Amino acid sequence: MTALVHRPAIEQLDAVAGRLDEVRVAEGLSLRDAGRIFGVGAGNILGFRVRARTSTSLPLLETYAALLGYRLHVVLVEDDPGQRRPPWRDRMPHGENPGDGPAMSELWDLQRRLQALREEAGLTRGEVADVLGIHVLALWRLENSPGAIDAAVTNVLVYARFFGYTVRLRLVEPMG
Repeated sequence: MTALVHRPAIEQLDAVAGRLDEVRVAEGLSLRDAGRIFGVGAGNILGFRVRARTSTSLPLLETYAALLGYRLHVVLVEDDPGQRRPPWRDRMPHGENPGDGPAMSELWDLQRRLQALREEAGLTRGEVADVLGIHVLALWRLENSPGAIDAAVTNVLVYARFFGYTVRLRLVEPMG
């Protein structure tokens, strides 16, 4: 059995954003085409990958996971492999697709899981905040507010939904 080499979550997110660029090109969409569909400039589409590298919350979530004995894995999953994708409007997160809820709540699920693991470990928010070097209220927001996650991550989540993919954020225990 080959051990997986663990890359930092920020690099994993960047790789996911790069893969989505490949999907965009394979679907025959230029940056300008994708920007027009999204209602933004082509530079904003290109920026999804660039901004993925600038996330401040993802490394913090990864450090939090490591403190609890877990690694954070960022994985791109095609929602309907091998199926012809519906028109882009039908793929966007707007609540009519049953897969949208879980796909768009990945960060929220990760936040709740980390909080539950902290509580199971008997650690207070103050103890964890001290180790992470943040204020206890910042940790509370990180555990309880989807808005605490920066746009660098959420942009990639929305971009993935556009192409019929979901970005999964998984906590896995390191192999001993």
